[in-house]
Parts: sequence; structure tokens; C-alpha cells
Amino acid sequence: MNETPTTVASALTLSGITKTYPGVTALDAVSVDIAAGRVHAVLGENGAGKSTLVGIAAGSVVPDSGTIGLAGREFDRIRPAEARESGLAIVYQIPALAPSLSVVDAVLLLLPASKRPSRRTAAAWVTAHFERLSLKIDPHALVSSLSLREAHLVEIAAALASDPRVLVLDEPTEALGPEETAWLFGQVRGLLEKGVAIVYITHRIPEVMEIGTDLTVLRDGRVVGRGLVADFTADQVVELIVGRSLETTFPDKPLAPAPDATPALEVLELSGPGYDNVSFSVYPGQIVGLAGVEGNGQRRVLRGIAGGGSTGGRILVNGQEVSTRSRRSASAAGVVFLPGDRIGEAMFGKMSIRENAVAGALRAAMPGGFVRRSREYALTREGVAGLAVKTPHYEVPVSALSGGNQQKVLLARGRLGDPKVLLVEDPTQGVDAGARVDIYAFLRELAASGVAVVVLSTDAVELEGLCDRVVVFSRGRVQATLVGDDVDERAITGAAVLSHETASVEVAVTARRRSRGILAGETQAVVLLGLAVALSIVTSFVSSAFLSPLSISQLLAATSVLIFVGLAQLVVVMTGGIDLSIGSVTALSAVILSFFAQQGIGYFLIGVVLALAAGAAVGWVNGLLVTRLSLPPVIATLVSSIAVLGLAQVLRPSPGGSARADVLTTLGLAVAGVPLILALAVAIAVVMWFVIQRTRGGRALRAAGSDPVKANRMGVRVPRTRLLASVTAGVLAALAGLAVYSRSGIGDANAAQALTLTSVTAVVIAGASIFGGSGSALAVAAAGLLLQTVTSSLAFLSLGLSWQYWIQGAFVLFAAVVPLVMVLVRRGRSPGVRGG
Repeated sequence: MNETPTTVASALTLSGITKTYPGVTALDAVSVDIAAGRVHAVLGENGAGKSTLVGIAAGSVVPDSGTIGLAGREFDRIRPAEARESGLAIVYQIPALAPSLSVVDAVLLLLPASKRPSRRTAAAWVTAHFERLSLKIDPHALVSSLSLREAHLVEIAAALASDPRVLVLDEPTEALGPEETAWLFGQVRGLLEKGVAIVYITHRIPEVMEIGTDLTVLRDGRVVGRGLVADFTADQVVELIVGRSLETTFPDKPLAPAPDATPALEVLELSGPGYDNVSFSVYPGQIVGLAGVEGNGQRRVLRGIAGGGSTGGRILVNGQEVSTRSRRSASAAGVVFLPGDRIGEAMFGKMSIRENAVAGALRAAMPGGFVRRSREYALTREGVAGLAVKTPHYEVPVSALSGGNQQKVLLARGRLGDPKVLLVEDPTQGVDAGARVDIYAFLRELAASGVAVVVLSTDAVELEGLCDRVVVFSRGRVQATLVGDDVDERAITGAAVLSHETASVEVAVTARRRSRGILAGETQAVVLLGLAVALSIVTSFVSSAFLSPLSISQLLAATSVLIFVGLAQLVVVMTGGIDLSIGSVTALSAVILSFFAQQGIGYFLIGVVLALAAGAAVGWVNGLLVTRLSLPPVIATLVSSIAVLGLAQVLRPSPGGSARADVLTTLGLAVAGVPLILALAVAIAVVMWFVIQRTRGGRALRAAGSDPVKANRMGVRVPRTRLLASVTAGVLAALAGLAVYSRSGIGDANAAQALTLTSVTAVVIAGASIFGGSGSALAVAAAGLLLQTVTSSLAFLSLGLSWQYWIQGAFVLFAAVVPLVMVLVRRGRSPGVRGG
């Protein structure tokens, strides 16, 4: 075959790339030259090394050897941000968008610095960019609220906005419908006219034949073919990919059912959120496909049959009516649903192949409720029989498998569930050509055994080759039912896109546009402040002394301690960790200060610097333990907490180190009744809020906490971000030690241990996610004020200390329940058609 013409300028050159993982050579001296103004398809089965290769080019994977040539420079390795600045943009198969970010923040983080608008104009800029691309997506919507399709389109839009020299598209159409695929190809052709190089990774050979110019085929980490796409037929490309000839991709279809045959599944006038009056039948031996432009109800219908909330209609299995008002009742009736989002929804990623395969047949696998490992192995072998799952053994975590092998394990689970009806969503999404053949044969075999098989797919060619009957949807209704010879790609696509009822070509996202004032989103802080004020008023009615200047001054000074420790915990929690050393660092800081406060203000300032340095050092050690030694944050900070507390007790075996009068006077300064130490705490909270919400560093912090893998792909240096967060937490805990010493005037190694738990309480009440990625410094400051108000009110309300824990517990419960209620409310308000 002809090679790529050497007269075309190279935009990206990968030379001698080798990458190994334990026991696996992902890439073995692979070299690829990507020409400007051309579409270079990189093909191969799952596990062939395609995604590893483009990950190395994009900087998210570090090669063992080889070089990367980009923008006239040669790199041994390249970082994601550096690759973007050099003109490379990438759209990953699984969108690299951190869930806790807004669409605006995600786009800004993906853009190179030279292309990034100012934060003040960013929302308007992103909105205008989306309008130019005919995408109706709310820039203020959270990434976590987007569907997979919408997230793909956001990442594509961000890549286009970067004005790339090289655009890498990794399985870009897997989550897109026909019209969005046509839209994407239009964008690709526009980039080619500008001389942009396109690297295109896909399992869909027709797409390669349509837009590809050059191709490189990988198998087992090595190049097994390359040349011009025009020199290959589709069958030759498939043969190169799988290493063997595929005489037939789809199994033979059965004869038409007898006129008096009883359907294996009947759906009669089914209605629900986003669909209405849907009827179709599946006869024994048949496979029925659901099709339509994405978002027109077919996905909701499939889930409605699976027990996802149908509100009307009937479902009959083998002539008998069954209840599918819930997933449990549908499952009891023999309806098995296999979602398209394998790892996110369908499978247990960290659990083994064995555990995932038998999850749908636990009664058979565990008779009497006790685990029988031999029985589980026997069932697993039965389930995967004929599916050719590539794995050394069945104890491998399912997340370590390729997409095709994950899908085979999921199908094995469906088989072991003894289904009467099998509902399969996107059965070959992200699956290579060879695995597709195995999956199609499996589904046909299952249908032949009497199981009613219903398949939802966005691939019209797949529906044509696999299905005996195809039901096409538009606007939540059945637009056409195609049977026999009428089931072909043109008829399926035509029925979907030519309907008068069909959905808009534009991607409609229904997220409400919200006002974005400077303090938008700080409802939690306002509520907590309101509770603190309300409690103060109630307490003042019982005892007017509560509002005396002395009482308020003491309350505010004590609040500063809680604000500092809350902020220290917040910055670590936002990275997805938790810091158990905060109380110990606070105590060490106060102990250090106690040795200098007896010498006057000048020496005391030296003590402040040393205390802050000690806090930073502890944070640095914590960060290294987490990022370099990969210790869980809880373990790392527990170890350091014990060591730091021991050091503080060695320095001050018993309380001591009383401050001189001038030092105490300075520490107790107040302006208009507000202690300066509280003003410092509030000022730091405001600065932290601005940094977290309004700066690139804050976006990096939120991204690293919500999904470190995606954050790395977005260009965030996750280990460095976590290390800086730990150091910041240490410094803030040291400032809490300064606040503690300003109140007591002595050093006590045991005085601050309870503050660790209090810091966690403040963060939880403030509404921060304990899983990382979100949190508000202003809300933490308000939580500190509320917690201290509770403590200070007890004496005036004549309540015991136990009430402090009861009330704090009630606030924690309230803070945990409210977000869940809000999610349910939002679900109830969401329009029915979205996500169909």
C-alpha cells in the first residue's frame, strides 16, 4: 500500500514510542507521522494501544522511550498544558471534564492560556462560541448535570475554540446521534481547509472511509499497517485490525414469525416522562431495535420497560401481563436491563470479573446466602462461554478490562440473570470490530433461545445488520416501525430525520439560566449566618447579657479559631482528602508562640514566622506522603498528627509560657468591637473564596478533587495541586494556633485536639462535598460563627454541654439531607424529553 506522501508538512510526529505497564507492553517502538490538512485514522482493537498513543501525544501518559515532535520542537515527554499551548487539542472517548466544574470553568481550563478570555467576560464568550456552533448549552450548568452526549459536545466545542494545529478525536461519535455526527464532520472539513491535522480514532470503519485520508493500524502495541485510506476497502481495513478475515459481521436473521405466533414481549400504549402511547412487539427469535435522533424518547422508553417510571400502558411477557413500575418488580418479572454506561452505572469497577458476572444471579451463586467460590467460578465460566473475554483470570478488576471485554462481562451477567426480556443500551459503544462480531452472535443466540431482545443503538448500520424489526422514535412517539427488507440504514435514518415531529438539529439543554451575581451560589453561607443571628436573638431574650460587649467580643475571638481550622480542612477536603493533623498543628503553633511571647512584640513576631513555617512543613510532609508514597490522606495525616502532638508535648510537657502584657494587648486589639484576629480570619476566607471561585488555581483545585484522572487530562498538575493544598492547610492551622494563643495567653499541647473534629463539622455544615471538588470558604466562615454561637449560647440558655453535640449533630444532619432533597426537587422539575 502507498505511504503518506512525504511532500505534506508534518504537524505531529511520534517516533519510537514505547510504553509498558506491569506485565503488558502497550506500545512497542511505534512511529506515526501526522500530516497537516489531512485526517489520519489510528485504528485497532481495544487494547491495541491507540488511546495510550494519543495520551502520550497529549501529555496525559508518560512514555518509557521515544520522542514527540510538535510545533517545531521535540519532546521526550510533554505535559497536557504544554501540549495545548503548542497547538494540540484532544477530545477523549470519555470526556475529560471534572464533574464539579461549571461548563464555563471546564472550557476555560481546557483552553491554552493564550486563547483564554478574561474571567469577567468568560460566560458571554462561551455563550457566543456555543451559538456560533449551534449548541444551546447553559455555560453556568454543572458538568455533572450534563448527559454524556452533552459533555462530548462541550469538549469538542472547547477543542475548536483553542484554534488547534492538531486536533485529536478519540471515538468522538460514540455518544452522538446521526445529525450531531454530520455536524462534527462539517467542523472537521472546515478545519482541514485551514490546514489543521486531524487524528481520528474510531471503531466505525464507515466513518474512516468517509473522512479519512491516511491510516495507521495497531495490533498488540505494534504498527501492522499504514497507508492511504483510498487504497483500502472496508473489509481490508477490518482484516488488518482483527488479524483475520471476517466473512460475516452479522449473524443470519431467522424467518418471519408465524401469523399466529405469540409475542415474547408486547409493549401496549406505554406512556411515561418523555414518551407517550408507545406500542411494539418482539416475537420469539427476533431482535427489535429502538432508533431515532438522540433525545426523542427511545432511551426513556427502554428504561421505562425496565421499571423506570412508566405512568400508563401495559407490558406482556409471553402473553402474561407483568408489572414494571419499579426496577425490582421488572427484574422479578424476568426483565433484565443492561445500561450503556458500563462503569458509571452498570458495573462495579473495582470488583472482579467473577463478582460482576454473578451479580445478577446471587441466589444461584450463593445458595443459603453464603458464598461458594467454586459455584461462582462455574457460573462465571457459563456466563462468558462463547464471548472470548480476554483476561488472565476472573479475579481481575473489571475496570482494568477494555471496553469490549467489559461489555462481554455485562452480557454474561445478563445471561446468568435467566432473562425473559433482555434490554441492551448501546451494546457496542466503544467496542472494537472483532468484539462486535462476538456480541452480535451472542445476542442472536439469546434471541433464538426464546428471550425477547430489545437493542437501543445510535448506529443505523448496526440496527440494519442485527435487528429483525426497528422502531423509530420522534418526539417521544413511534414514528415508524420497519420490518423485514424495510430494515436498512437509509430507511432508519430517513424515518428519524425526515419526520415532521423530529427533534431540533441543535442540542437542546434545559438547564435554567441563572443570575450570576458576585456572590451567586452562596445560599449556604446566608442560611448559616441567618441561623447564627436567629440563635443569638433567641438567647438574648433569655439573657440580655449574651449581647454585652464582652460576651460578643469573646464569641467573635473564639469564632476566628473555628474559621481558621475550617478553612484548613476545606482546602484538603476539596482535593478529595481529609486532614487529621489540624488540631495537632494548631497546638504546636500555640506552643511555639509561647516560647517567644515572653520576650516582647519583636520576638513574638519571630515566633509567628516560625509557627507558620512549622505548619507549612507539616503540610509539606503530609502532601509528600499522599502524592509521592500514595498513602491515603487519612493514614498520612493520622501519622503526622501523632508525631506533631508528640513534639508539642515534648516542648511543653505542661501548660506554660505566659505572654507579656504588651503581647496580650496587641493580640486583643479590636476595631469597633471586632477583634483584629477575626478580621484577619474573615479576610483570608474572602481571599480563599475568590481564589477558589475566580482563578485558574481554584479551578485546578476543584477539578483535582472531583476527578483527578480527568483533571490531569485537562492540564491540571494534580500532585502539585494536592501538595500546595496540604501546605496551605498547615499554614492555616498554624494561624489557628495564633488565634488560640491570643485567647489563652499560654502554650498547651493538649488544648486544641478537639479542633480536628470541629473542622470537619464546619466543612460538612458549610455544604462542601466530602468526596472533593466543591466547597465555599465563605460558607465555612459562616459555619464557624454558627458553631461558636451554639457553644456560647449554652451557658446563657442553662443547657448542659451535651446539648452542644446534639445541636451540632442536628446541623450536620440538616446539611447532609438538604442537598439530597434539592436533587429530588430538581429531578421532579426536569422536563420529560431531556435525556431521551
